[in-house]
Amino acid sequence: MTFVVPTTLANAADYGSFASGPTPANIDAILRSCTTLVLAATKMDLYAVDPETGLATDPATANALRDATCIQAQAWVRLGIDPATGGVMESSKIARSKKIGSASIEYADSEVQATVQVRKAAFTGLVPEALQFLRTRGLAGFAPRAAWGPRLHPGWYWQ
Repeated sequence: MTFVVPTTLANAADYGSFASGPTPANIDAILRSCTTLVLAATKMDLYAVDPETGLATDPATANALRDATCIQAQAWVRLGIDPATGGVMESSKIARSKKIGSASIEYADSEVQATVQVRKAAFTGLVPEALQFLRTRGLAGFAPRAAWGPRLHPGWYWQ
């Protein structure tokens, strides 16, 4: 049996109507990468999908997946995460103090490290808001949900 895994759960128009602020030029790449994280978080969930697209057929499930993808994408945009970096976390140093006389600059390394850790967590997993959004809608559970009845519906598969 073969199945299709969707490339994206949301599009630029979905993001534009969901997020506040301008839509970045690389939003398609961001949504594609955020889709991967949402699908990974919901891999234990069982729901009906269209066999041609791999998208959820239940509107409530499809909307939850779309909105969680947009929540994650909005976090990436605000944190300045670009999927084109391939997981490399770029950071800039924040000057804690400056001296004019001997031209000395001191950086607040703890602040830089904290920022890098937040960005790394958001790049490799769902931000808390996206995860809680899915969980309040019955998705992103910790164990597989079984379908009731003698056998699974033929249009259902593990995502």
